[in-house]
Formats: sequence, C-alpha cells, structure tokens
Amino acid sequence: MSSDKDRLELCVTYVAKGITLGVKPSSVEFIDQQDKQVDAIMTLEGHIKLNEGVSFYVNTAEFGIGRSVTNDLFIDSAKISRSHIKIIRCPDGSYELRDLGSANGTSVGGRKLEKNEIGKLRNTSEIQLAGVFHLKFSDLGATDVTPETKTIYGITLSHADRRIWMQGVAAAEELRLSNSEYQFLKLLMDAYPNPVSHRDLAFTIWGWEPDNADDEKRVRDALFNIVKRLRERLEILDVEHEYIETVRKWGDRTGGYRFNKQ
Repeated sequence: MSSDKDRLELCVTYVAKGITLGVKPSSVEFIDQQDKQVDAIMTLEGHIKLNEGVSFYVNTAEFGIGRSVTNDLFIDSAKISRSHIKIIRCPDGSYELRDLGSANGTSVGGRKLEKNEIGKLRNTSEIQLAGVFHLKFSDLGATDVTPETKTIYGITLSHADRRIWMQGVAAAEELRLSNSEYQFLKLLMDAYPNPVSHRDLAFTIWGWEPDNADDEKRVRDALFNIVKRLRERLEILDVEHEYIETVRKWGDRTGGYRFNKQ
C-alpha cells in the first residue's frame, strides 16, 4: 500500500439537490471510517451511499465516474454522462483526468476541458461535472509547478490574491478583483491568443451552461457587467488601450471575449 502522501485524496464538495451518489468500497479508502456505511448498499455492484463532505483516498489505478453503475463512483443525474470521466494514476505517480466525451462538460481548476481532453491533477483544486457535482482533489505527493502570476502585454494577474498591475508602473491604488472578475480574466489570459465563448465562461464562473434562450440572455448580461467592471479597472492601469475584446463569432462558436491589446 502506498503512503498517504503518494495517494490522491478526493472530497465531495457539492452535490445538486435531488442527486444520489454511490461509490464502490473496494475502490476507495475513507479517511473517516465512520463514513463507510456498509449497511447502505445501493446497487448489485456493491456501491454504498456517498454524501457531500465525505473524503477518501483512491485505491485503484483507474477510477471511473459517471451515471452508469459500472463506474467506481456513480452519479444519478441525467446531466452526467454514463461514462463521464476517468482518473488515472500515471507511471510517474502523478494523476490525470480524462473527459470521456461527456455531453455537459468537465472542468478542472476552473478551466473547462474539451471533449476527450486530458488534464493533469496537480496539488489541490476542484473538479466540476456538468455543474451538478464538485470534487476537491489533493495530490499530496505532487510538486507545485503552478506559476504565482501570469503576465501578458505587461498586465500581471496574481493567482495568490487576485491583484492586477502593470509591469513597471506604480498604481495609485491597489487593484484587487472579485472572484468572478478573477475567474473571467484568468480564463481569457490562459486561452490567449484564442477567444473564450460565453458558455465556457459561464461554466468556469458559475459551474453551469445555459440550455435555453432565457438563460443565454442572462449569461450574456452577467458577463457584460463583469467585462464592464474589468475594463474600468484595466483603464486605471492603461488609459490608452483596451484589453478585453468582444468576439462575435469564430469557427462554429458564437459570442465570446478575447484578451487582446487594442
């Protein structure tokens, strides 16, 4: 058995109302043994009920999550694909997550994965599935390689405290972003020079995607307000340029924003 520091720890941090979870006891080791409800077997495959707030170590080299009870962890929700993701232990001891072509999306650390994309699980962050299920992960044996800041066009964003500043310019006031502003700007800077769609921004900031015309309008209006505030803050750093470009259409996508000096 590997030491705890070499294992992946998962914690259920959010489950949407009315959704039931089940996990195979053989696939995990509960950190608090009182969470192992052996009398609560739910399926013929031996799943036991899993509640929000429960933490456990992953015991298997491949850990499947999805709506089907063939998975190690199943989520009884129509928004979750039958085989939604798989977490895999790599030969070097690190972990990666593979989206298995899910219909309603997967994000890691606030960034939405493309269908069938592979994402590395580094240190501590959160996995979100379809906006209805969140898992915090902690790879205690990982080496932190995440940069503390990101700089593009001289604009620097700090991941530690959500501050922004212009390289080489002393700001008259400290500019600290709200969480939604930070998530928005981080996603645009991570995607640079490519644009980011309204849907991907909504998934990152709020954990869900609009699925009807009314929701799409609410998302556009909310994102517009975030952009307005960010442009005002960035103008304090540089009055001569704008850095958030509205993109009407690219490829098969309609509506989004791009980090671009204009």
